[in-house]
Amino acid sequence: MNENELIDLALNQPLAADEFKPVDLHIDRRAGLTIEWKDGKTSRFDLGYLRKMCPCAQCRVEREKPMAAKKPAAVGTSLTVLPSNIDKATTFDDAKLVGNYAISIVWGDGHKTGIYDFRYLRLICPTHGDSTIGK
Repeated sequence: MNENELIDLALNQPLAADEFKPVDLHIDRRAGLTIEWKDGKTSRFDLGYLRKMCPCAQCRVEREKPMAAKKPAAVGTSLTVLPSNIDKATTFDDAKLVGNYAISIVWGDGHKTGIYDFRYLRLICPTHGDSTIGK
């Protein structure tokens, strides 16, 4: 399943399920994002991984392009093709909660349109993956 299909799958999950409710979030410039979920599991995300998996429309379109059609990435594009300013693209300037369902990250290169729904984060968790969805 590709990244864009994972986004669609995640958004079709019940938001009220305990597995999608964080009880603690911590974002660190070195360690990345750590989420403790209401069901007792913990997810850890490297910042480079989160940027590559950005769910915004611009990044989704970029990921759908055939590899041959991709230009070297510029500021504000996804990390499917790594940008020359990779250091800034994988650091964050700010992060805020969006209601009680998501976190928004402003990346060091100015990219700020990705809203990471908690259902999506749980689904893409490198530790748990989609094996936790719907169980």
